[in-house]
Amino acid sequence: FKDINERIKKLNTAGETMIFGLSGGKKEATVIMNNSEIKPTLGRYEIMKELGRGAMGTVFLGKDPRINREVAIKTLRYEEIDTEQLEEVKKRFFREAEAAGKLSHPNIVTIFDVGEDYDIAYMAMELLDGSDLSKYCRKENLLPVEEIIRVVSCVASALDYAHANGIVHRDIKPTNIMILNNGEVKVADFGIARVMSSSKTQTGVILGTPSYMSPEQIAGKKVDGRSDLFSLGVVLYELLAGDKPFNGESITTLMYNITSSAPPPIKELSPNIPEKLVVILEKLLAKEVESRYQTGKSLADDLLA
Repeated sequence: FKDINERIKKLNTAGETMIFGLSGGKKEATVIMNNSEIKPTLGRYEIMKELGRGAMGTVFLGKDPRINREVAIKTLRYEEIDTEQLEEVKKRFFREAEAAGKLSHPNIVTIFDVGEDYDIAYMAMELLDGSDLSKYCRKENLLPVEEIIRVVSCVASALDYAHANGIVHRDIKPTNIMILNNGEVKVADFGIARVMSSSKTQTGVILGTPSYMSPEQIAGKKVDGRSDLFSLGVVLYELLAGDKPFNGESITTLMYNITSSAPPPIKELSPNIPEKLVVILEKLLAKEVESRYQTGKSLADDLLA
């Protein structure tokens, strides 16, 4: 029993790193635990610990032993998905990850690899050290206007590049935009919204609130890059005002307001902002696609003018 304390310590660590997947849609959990050292793996990646849970599944801190690089590993949680749809969702997951993996831009999170192991689909991506924009959307914690302009213009450049490569994000919101500790801005989760929208969740829940959706998304029409720019307009408004441009007691009212009502004038909520931002916001939040900014580049140019 000499090593009993050591073994207890290892088992406690294992508690942090156990991966629960589901085999073939059945309801018994698979626990991945390898050898006495208890270093679970997904593909070639060693799983260090859980970082959090998103709409799609769990995010782990992983390590690529080949080059000793730490990565974030996002997994697709199968138990959330109807069994009949599983194959289709997996196909879409790999297709979207592959498309997003081709994007190479300083303001887009890099995807290194995708795979499937233990019946868990995963993607390995750049590990980010920083925080998302949600904490800067509160009235008591707003960023200086110059910093808001810098951040939003970086996102606009990232979107311009992605759209030019035929990829629409579909889920631009504060939690998908990160400011790293070194000041870099990164947009995460390209294509993920598309993976999730193809799956009816077993509880029938709407994934997330539609606060950042464009009128055409709500109407179920085909969307292009200009839908992302509307969503970015919602984020810009919230960063300036500490409040969303469209609200509603119910999802139905909220959806009606996005498609039919004008937001409260930004100057009422944030009187000291430069006049150019009033004009930019008006154009970004236009209901009609044709009246909006047509490219991320033209938005970035106006912001930085």
